[in-house]
Amino acid sequence: MLTQAAHAIQLNHQPDIVLPLRGKRADETSGLGALGIVMSFGRNTEVYAEGEPAGNVYKVVSGVVRISKLLPDGRRQISAFHMPGDMFGFEADDLHHASAEAVTPVKVIAYKWESLLTAGCRSASLVRDLLNLTMVGLRQTQEHLLLLGRKNALERVAAFLLDTAKRTKSGSIIELAMARHDIADYLGLTLETVSRMFAELKERGVIRLEGARRVHLLDKDQLAAMSA
Repeated sequence: MLTQAAHAIQLNHQPDIVLPLRGKRADETSGLGALGIVMSFGRNTEVYAEGEPAGNVYKVVSGVVRISKLLPDGRRQISAFHMPGDMFGFEADDLHHASAEAVTPVKVIAYKWESLLTAGCRSASLVRDLLNLTMVGLRQTQEHLLLLGRKNALERVAAFLLDTAKRTKSGSIIELAMARHDIADYLGLTLETVSRMFAELKERGVIRLEGARRVHLLDKDQLAAMSA
């Protein structure tokens, strides 16, 4: 159970809301227990910045977080979109090597990494839960590398739409949280190319667009064949 001392955890940004967790466990579904604090961030605000100390890891409760890095020439590469249930913020050393920003209003649970390690020494189930979450993140990273390295523009967009539908459990209608320029930076494409691929999928009758964010997946089988 957290006391008022929870506020002493060193977090580098002031969230919209920081609440000590009382009564129920902080994370009923993962077995992590009441080890963290709930934090809320407004749209396009930083959870942490590249180069800042990496003392905490985070689990997304609601909203979408993007992980991005600015290249020396000013271009941006988005390496991940984290959605509810995902954990992020793991680093091999003491610094964050990319920035984490809220794509939408976001609620996360922030865990002091040292607290998780200490608790893990006493709980095999906690270690198992952390390993499972880490392996899910590793698989997503591997799939993203394959997408960037081996797929053409149309295949990348098709794979992105299918993956988003799967991760959000939204069936055949997707409400995209991110703008087209975010999708472009995630897929390693230009904004113009992403827009052209959406238009091509629409012309083929594979998707239907309602505005910039709402996408109907009319033919998932054809999308899967394109993304293979």
